[in-house]
Amino acid sequence: MGTRQLRISDPLQIKKSLRNFVGKKISIVLSNDTTMFGILEEVTETEILLVNMRLKGIRYSMVDITEIYFDTVL
Repeated sequence: MGTRQLRISDPLQIKKSLRNFVGKKISIVLSNDTTMFGILEEVTETEILLVNMRLKGIRYSMVDITEIYFDTVL
């Protein structure tokens, strides 16, 4: 069984597709080049809620997200 990595870096595509990933593990890259990994819990027009592996929910502004990526099983 293989995996495939899906990467989205266009801001309009990020806003459109984030709702499809609620409840899934994703990684986000912020404008300061920091990468965060966790489960996407909530998406609004202006921010997302990402729960990290310590089960701490952290909100990130949409304007700070430059890329999202996640693995899919083939």
